[in-house]
Amino acid sequence: MNALALRYREIPSAAFVAKEFNLRTSTSEPITQESARRWLRGLAIPELDKLLVLRSWLDLDLNALGMPSVEAVEKRNAELKGSTFEKQEEFINTTKSIKDALQVLMKEVQLLEEKLA
Repeated sequence: MNALALRYREIPSAAFVAKEFNLRTSTSEPITQESARRWLRGLAIPELDKLLVLRSWLDLDLNALGMPSVEAVEKRNAELKGSTFEKQEEFINTTKSIKDALQVLMKEVQLLEEKLA
């Protein structure tokens, strides 16, 4: 995290990063010192909501990280939600069609049983 070194002249401790991060977040879950340590050592990448907090704190350009813009992520999420809704609706309609077909089939079986009896 070169932005930390630039801002504080050295890479601060994981305890410092966790404390400062948690003071600045209102939309994200707080982080532990262990999470901060993993970020600092490059063992983990912060989730998007945490990257947004880091971006505002350290004036980071997430596009420079090869990350999609917030707008792109929100657009993709909206597309996926719409797609999921359409699939759910299709599943419900298919299930209703199968149920209707089974009811017709059961009536035919019942009529055949009555004729054979």
